[in-house]
Amino acid sequence: MGIVAEIPDRFRLPARIRASSAPQNEFSCRLALADRIAALPAIVTEDDPCDTLPSRASVYLQFASPQFANRTPRRYLQRTLLCTISCGGVELFGLDTWGKHQVLSAGWASLKHDYVLLYLPRDEQELEVCWNILRRTYQNLSTPSARPALAHVASIPARPRFSRTTLQ
Repeated sequence: MGIVAEIPDRFRLPARIRASSAPQNEFSCRLALADRIAALPAIVTEDDPCDTLPSRASVYLQFASPQFANRTPRRYLQRTLLCTISCGGVELFGLDTWGKHQVLSAGWASLKHDYVLLYLPRDEQELEVCWNILRRTYQNLSTPSARPALAHVASIPARPRFSRTTLQ
């Protein structure tokens, strides 16, 4: 008997045009994207408390722990960071490897440290593509089998850097 290999689903994206001029409805497309994210089930948003003007919002997926699936009081709920929305783009934290490859190769995002920075939509067509990428990220995190073991709940502090010199 042979082992059947898992084939990634056909998540394909059109190429993003870099030199496209920004149309008049760019701001409304960005608001529409934020409204669609907020309308997803089990979503919790938080503004960055360090900002005096709210310019950054973190979006969490809140779900019940598997061992406490029957009881869902507030203390049994887990949070997973889905994305962070800012004026520079949308930082996605739950995109799978195939999705990252498609998003990066089509020019819709850039790769940062441990996340993908999705560019904000400029028109209605780009809004639909960005929405498909965000919906794939949401499905990856909301599916229990695809959920990572350690979720990105808080930022990890930087490791200390040690000098390689000997001070004697």
